[in-house]
Amino acid sequence: SPVTFKQELQSQEAEEGGSFTLRCELSKPGAPVEWRKGGMVLRSGEKYQMKQKAYTAELLIRNVQPQDSGDYSCVCGVHKTKAHIRVNAQPVTFRTKLKNQEAAEGGSVTLHCELSDPGAAVQWLKGAEVLKPGEKLHMRKNGNIAELCIKNLQPQDAGQYSCVTGEQKTTAEVNVKASPVTFKQELQSQEAEEGGSVTLRCELSKPGAPVEWRKGGMVLKSGEKYQMKQKASTAELLIRNVQPQDSGDYSCVCGVHKTKAHIRVNAQPVTFRTKLKNQEAAEGGSVTLHCELSDPGAAVQWLKGAEVLKPGEKLHMRKNGNIAELCIKNLQPQDAGQYSCVTGEQKTTAEVNVK
Repeated sequence: SPVTFKQELQSQEAEEGGSFTLRCELSKPGAPVEWRKGGMVLRSGEKYQMKQKAYTAELLIRNVQPQDSGDYSCVCGVHKTKAHIRVNAQPVTFRTKLKNQEAAEGGSVTLHCELSDPGAAVQWLKGAEVLKPGEKLHMRKNGNIAELCIKNLQPQDAGQYSCVTGEQKTTAEVNVKASPVTFKQELQSQEAEEGGSVTLRCELSKPGAPVEWRKGGMVLKSGEKYQMKQKASTAELLIRNVQPQDSGDYSCVCGVHKTKAHIRVNAQPVTFRTKLKNQEAAEGGSVTLHCELSDPGAAVQWLKGAEVLKPGEKLHMRKNGNIAELCIKNLQPQDAGQYSCVTGEQKTTAEVNVK
C-alpha cells in the first residue's frame, strides 16, 4: 500500500541566527523521503541535517537567515506534506561604534564602525545632513565594517558625524586643528616720493585670514591716509600723500606671525614759490622782506651778505605758514646791502637801499 503522512509538517516562525526542526510522521517506518525548499532538493551538510527514526522524519536547519524563509516540503513517493517557515530578522546593531577623531587641517580622518550584519545598508550624516560620496568624502563597506574617509580637512569639516542603519545610530565628533596662517610672500621695503602714494603688499597661506597693519607699534585704521584691502590671499596697505614723517617700519600681523618692511620717503626739495623783492626806504624808517616757501615746515636762515643775522630789537624774524619775513627797523645807511633767505640748498636775495 502507498505510504501516506499520518502527521503533516507544521508552519513555523524562527529567529534569525537560531535553528528550527520540521517534523512529520509516515504510515510506514523507514520509508525513503526527500526534503525540498521550493523546488530545490536539500542535501545534508552544515546547513541541513536530515534524520529518520521509525515513522518520524526530521529536517534540522541551522543558523537561520532571512533568506531561509519560504516553503519546505517532505516528499514520499506520490505524497508530500508542506509547511511555511518565516524567519524574523534580528535588528542590525553596531558591534563597535564610531570613535571621536582629531586631525590637522589639510589632513584626512577615517571613521569606522562594525555592524552585526554584513548585508546591512548604512547612511552617513554630518549633523542632520545626509552625506554623498565625492572627492572629499569616500564611503566604503568591507564585510561588517563601514568606513567614512574625510580628505583635505578644513575647519568647517569639524562637527558630529553619524552612521545610521535602520533604527540604530552611532555618532562621533571630528575636531580639526587649524594650521596657523603664515606669510607666503613677505612685505618688501620701498622708497617713495613725497606727495605720492605707496602700496605695501603681502600674501597669506590662507585666503581671507584677518590681518592688522601697524606703523611701529601703532595700529593703523582705514581713512583718508590709509586704505586696507584684502582679496583672496593678498593683503594690501595703500598710503596716500606720503610725507617725510611717514618714513618708518610697517608691519602686517596675522595671529602670531608678522611681516615687516621699511618705507623711506624722499622729501621734495623745498623751493621758493615767491622770491624776495628789492626794497627802498628812508633812513629811520623800516622795511619788510618776505618770500613764500613750498613747505610750511621748512626752516630758514636770514643773511646780510655772508653774515648770519640774529633776531633782536632791530631785526624781527617771523614765519607764518609758508611765508617767511624779515623786518628791519630804524634804518641806517649801514643797513643798506644784500639780504638773503636760505633753506636747504635754495636761496633768494634782494637789495635794500636806504635813502
